[in-house]
Amino acid sequence: MAVTSLISTAKQRLKGGVNQALNTLGYRLVRADTLDRLARQPTPDDATGRLSASPNGDARPRRLSLLPAANTAPAMCTAHAPRFDPQKSPSQLADKIVAFQQNGVTVIGTNPEKAAAFRETEQFDRDVSNRHSAWDWAGNSVAPYTQDLATGMPSAALLDYLHALFSGGDFDAFFRGVLGCPAKVANVRLVRSKPHLTAGVGPQEWHSDGCPAGVIRGVLYLCDVDEQTGPFQYRDANHREHTVLGKTGDLLVFDATRLPHRGSPPTHKTRSAIDMVFMPRMPDEEMTIMVVGMNHWPADPFFVKLPKERPADAQDALAEGRRSASLY
Repeated sequence: MAVTSLISTAKQRLKGGVNQALNTLGYRLVRADTLDRLARQPTPDDATGRLSASPNGDARPRRLSLLPAANTAPAMCTAHAPRFDPQKSPSQLADKIVAFQQNGVTVIGTNPEKAAAFRETEQFDRDVSNRHSAWDWAGNSVAPYTQDLATGMPSAALLDYLHALFSGGDFDAFFRGVLGCPAKVANVRLVRSKPHLTAGVGPQEWHSDGCPAGVIRGVLYLCDVDEQTGPFQYRDANHREHTVLGKTGDLLVFDATRLPHRGSPPTHKTRSAIDMVFMPRMPDEEMTIMVVGMNHWPADPFFVKLPKERPADAQDALAEGRRSASLY
C-alpha cells in the first residue's frame, strides 16, 4: 500500500507540473483521436468511447498533441451551432451576455426560494480530499488541503433542478452568446466555506485556473454573500480589484482563465454555494451534468472518462489498493 501511495503521489505531482508548465507556455494537451473525432461525423465507435480501427484492423494508438491554449470554444462546436441573434431571438439574459463578453464575469438571478431550500437539505458532509483523483482530470491532491472548506455530493433533486434550469431557452441563448454554442456541466459540487481569520488557501487564494478551451466557471449562491461572507473577487486587465456581492440564488459566471480571481475567506458568516464547470457541447450532444467531486475539468474535454470514487478511510483504501492499483 505504501508503494501504491507513493506512486499515486508522484503521478499527482507530475500531472501538476506538466499542467503548470503547459499553461505557462500557452499550450494544452489534446489526444490525437479527439482531434480526429472533432474533424469528422460521429461513428458508432464514438458513442462507445472505443478507438476506431485502422484499415488493417489494428486499433490506432493514442497520441497527445499540443495546441495553443485559447479560451474559446473549438470550431467544431461552434460551426454547426445556431448563433445567438438578439434581434431574431430576444433573451432576458442579453445584457448578461454583453457583460460577460466585456468583463469576463456576470451575475444572473435564479430562483432564491429553491436556492435557500437546497442550502438546508443538501449534505455538506465531506472534507476536500479528492476521492476521484485521476491522471486525465485536473483537480486537487488526494489529501485535503484545508479544514476551512467542506464539500458534498449533490442530491438527485438538485441535479434535476440544474438540468432543467440550464436546458431552458434563456440559458441556451446565454451560452450560445458567450461560447458560440450550447454548454453542458462538466462538474457540479457543493462547497461550504467556514468563517476564519487566517489566510485563505486553495480557491481562497488569488489564482487563474488555466481551463481548457471554452471552459468557464459558475457559482450558484445558496445564501446572501456580503463583505463578511467571503465574496468573489477578481482583477481586471488593469490589475484593479473588483468585489462581487450576491443574493441567494444568484449565479456568478466567470472566465477563470481570463481573470485572476478568488473566493475571499469569509470572516464572520458561512458561505454555502454550488460550484460548477461549464464546457462546450458537441453538435450531436444532449445537455448533461457530470459529478466528479473535487476534480475540476477533464484535461481533454471532448474525450471524457469519468473517474471512480476512491475509499475515504485508510482501511478501505488498503483493501482497494489490494484489489487494483488503477487510477480508476
